Amino acid sequence: MGKWDRWLVPGVLTAVGVPFLIAGGVLWAVVPQAVANHAKEVARLPVATAATLNERGAPVLLEGQVSDRNSFSDRPPLVAYNEYHRVRRDDEWKWEYERSYNPTLWVQIPGKEVEIEAGYSLQSTSSQVQEGSNRSYEGLEVNDPVLVLGTLSVAGDRPVVAEAKIGAETKETYLVSLEQDQATARWLGLLFLVLGSLLILGAGLAVYLIWRGMSRDR
Repeated sequence: MGKWDRWLVPGVLTAVGVPFLIAGGVLWAVVPQAVANHAKEVARLPVATAATLNERGAPVLLEGQVSDRNSFSDRPPLVAYNEYHRVRRDDEWKWEYERSYNPTLWVQIPGKEVEIEAGYSLQSTSSQVQEGSNRSYEGLEVNDPVLVLGTLSVAGDRPVVAEAKIGAETKETYLVSLEQDQATARWLGLLFLVLGSLLILGAGLAVYLIWRGMSRDR
């Protein structure tokens, strides 16, 4: 074995273990805190009504239904969608996000119809259209219940919400999903921390054994 070859094993273990420790720390501490902060912001927001959409620039939370004012997209009955393409990578078939169709969307809340500016993101959906075996369109259709988080860019009789995130859910179910995301991140973080620690310990043990072997050779 060459002079430097003996250090290959501890070097590899360290090179793999350190990123695991870093990723584990982020998943265990940083990500859950960020999700928790977002959950607190959402929890504090009241569900908007026709009478409360009057402060331009304010964050807004809507619970409503996709209005029948919306036109069908090129993939009816969807009016907005995310498109996924099935591809083969590393000898496995996987669904990959390809593009979004997110034109102006009209959402009906009690007593008012609200315009959602084009360019919103669809966080979760309830409807699907399949095109063959390699393309899938997941989106919204008329009367689907939706939760909208965004900023009120136009107030008054014809309110408009900009920079929106839309999910096929309610405020209550969204908060439950955020709690699940926190728990998942913590468990993954703990797993990565344990794996990283074991790899670093293995590297330390390898260095010790190499050092003992070198001492005996002297």
